[in-house]
Amino acid sequence: MDKPLDKHRILESAIRQHETVINDFRERIREMMHTDENENEERFDSQTQALKAETTAKVSLLAEQLEFANRELEDLFRMRSEMGSIHDTVQRGSVVKTDRDTFFVSASIERFEAEGKPFFGLSVVSPLYLAMKGKKTGDSVTYGKTTYRILDVF
Repeated sequence: MDKPLDKHRILESAIRQHETVINDFRERIREMMHTDENENEERFDSQTQALKAETTAKVSLLAEQLEFANRELEDLFRMRSEMGSIHDTVQRGSVVKTDRDTFFVSASIERFEAEGKPFFGLSVVSPLYLAMKGKKTGDSVTYGKTTYRILDVF
């Protein structure tokens, strides 16, 4: 197994998945703005005002989430130069195989696939990562009611 090459491929898959999430945010915002623009301007009553205010609040929340996702994507791009290093403890850029799941310590990314295998992107600010940080192969980590046994770190 070529672990640096595997890490690079995992990172590229994570980037593609994260770009999909960002595009979904953008599309949802665009749809909401378009729907809001098509409201009947003649029928501007209190119900319409409330609907516009609700739409504006939702767009604002989505815009914040999009901004956060864009910052995470920038972090993923910066990680490209780090993928040649192999870790023996859990840290940013590590691949962590456990008896339950395989994690890529990078950004918060829902399940994605790389080389036909499932991964979860684990943010360095997540409670699970904080519990795993510094652990090595053979260690166990309990998060909530779930215990993970670390099978490999690289």
